[in-house]
Amino acid sequence: MSKISIIDAQIAGLSGDMMLSALIDLGADQKKVIDSIYSCENIIPGSKIKDVRFEKVNSNGFSATRFYLEYKEEIQERKGIEIIKNISKSTEYLDLKPRSKSFIVDSIKTLIDAEAKIHGESVDQVYLHEASSIDTFVDLIGCAIALEDLKIFDSKILSTYISIGNGLTTFSHGTIPNPTNAILEIFKGKSFVLTGNDQGELTTPTGAAMLVNLSSECIRYYPPFIPERIGLGAGHRKLKDRPNVLRIVLGKDPVISYLNNEKMFLIETNIDDLNGEIIGNLIEVLMREGARDVTIIPGITKKNRPVNIIRVLSDIVKTDSLIDKLFKETGTSGIRINEINRITLERNIIIIQVTINHSKYDVKVKITKDSSNNIINIKPEFNDLKNIANSEDSSLKAIQELVMFQIFKKFKANSYE
Repeated sequence: MSKISIIDAQIAGLSGDMMLSALIDLGADQKKVIDSIYSCENIIPGSKIKDVRFEKVNSNGFSATRFYLEYKEEIQERKGIEIIKNISKSTEYLDLKPRSKSFIVDSIKTLIDAEAKIHGESVDQVYLHEASSIDTFVDLIGCAIALEDLKIFDSKILSTYISIGNGLTTFSHGTIPNPTNAILEIFKGKSFVLTGNDQGELTTPTGAAMLVNLSSECIRYYPPFIPERIGLGAGHRKLKDRPNVLRIVLGKDPVISYLNNEKMFLIETNIDDLNGEIIGNLIEVLMREGARDVTIIPGITKKNRPVNIIRVLSDIVKTDSLIDKLFKETGTSGIRINEINRITLERNIIIIQVTINHSKYDVKVKITKDSSNNIINIKPEFNDLKNIANSEDSSLKAIQELVMFQIFKKFKANSYE
């Protein structure tokens, strides 16, 4: 069974120290993490770490781990490019795997890129204040060590909706609304859903930068999975009506590991006033827009009226644009949408050269395999077969049989369509 990790920030958001605390609560090697944190003194000139510790606390009735960091810093701002160079050097002497190193560097780059865009400056010129502090380095390096120790990088990492708070935040550039510009810039264009509440600032730029470099999938509901370990990382503020904790849950997928379990969206609408030409064009428009599949189902609705059910399969990134296209192209007044799981076998597409009447043609072939890496289905691309049939002035059926014979001979498959 494949491993699943869920970063649950829907109640109290997330910050770098909360994520680190949750990972320690899950059982990451505390000594190894603390030793790596002290190494940050060598990264940032003018910084001195006085104390590092993790303690068990109670947050609104929930037992959690909280991270305490005491340090002294002489420099209050640093150039973005200087920060990137310093943290990149640090990954060279830390005993980390490539995935851990890239997580650290990519996260700090995400943070600095956001700040540069906000201020209208290049990464080389922008200065950072809060984000240049040693505690940002500590959060990134500590989390990388813990994530690697828990083998979370090897799992499928999911994020819930992210609570970002509301109200105003005051920092080095003055008072601004929540979510801050940095938070919006970090999440802009990505498939994460942000939700507000009345708790002030909840999600920090460092936490956001780490999340977008860990997970690429945001979930509304927990998927089918078997929970194995739970970690709660506490923040330092006391919230009004909820525990100030980030929850990370480790588990495993109940579906056998060779099956791919994808989160998809099923978009549907009923159409009773479009002719066949319009519906045919609609299919082409939706596929160009990024639909995974489009199905037209004839049916009978109220008052015995004939109807076509337009059913569109989409990933989360394309859902909004596909809904817009459906409204625009059909004139429908209502659309249904459901979140579903799609389970697929491992599939590969390769190009095979075949010979028809002494002419050679390249054919795309989709190959499906089972858990033992046995080929269970081979299917050539329909358009390639069609083009060959036209070129050879032959029937499509005859070309399909000739191509399949050559593919069958090549792979010695036991079964195919």
